[in-house]
Amino acid sequence: MKPILLPAFLFLIASCQQATRQAELAQLNQSTTATLYWTGEIAADGCGFEVEIAGKRYLPENEEAIPQKYKTQDSSSVHLTYKTLPEPIDRRCGMLPQPRIMPAIRVLSVEAL
Repeated sequence: MKPILLPAFLFLIASCQQATRQAELAQLNQSTTATLYWTGEIAADGCGFEVEIAGKRYLPENEEAIPQKYKTQDSSSVHLTYKTLPEPIDRRCGMLPQPRIMPAIRVLSVEAL
C-alpha cells in the first residue's frame, strides 16, 4: 500500500503547484482594449510599433508578437493581452537625435476588434 501512496501524493502536490502557477500568471497578465500605432520599419527610419493603453503610450519589447497585418494601417484598435515590464525601453530610431525612452510591455496576444 505504501508504494502506491507516495506517487499519488507527489502527483497531488504537482497538480496543486501547476494550478497555483497558472493563477499567478493570470494575475500578472493584463487584458484590455488598446490602440496599436505603426510608425514604420526601424531600418527605414521608422520606430516600429507603439501601444496606447488608457491614454498612455508604451513600447513593446517583442514586436514580433504583433501580426504583420497591423503594419498596413497607421493605427488599429485591438484587444491586447500584455504584461508590463519594470524597466523602460530606450529606443533610438527614426531621424530623431534624442533617445526615445518609454514604458515597456511584453505583448502576449493581439486580437482585432
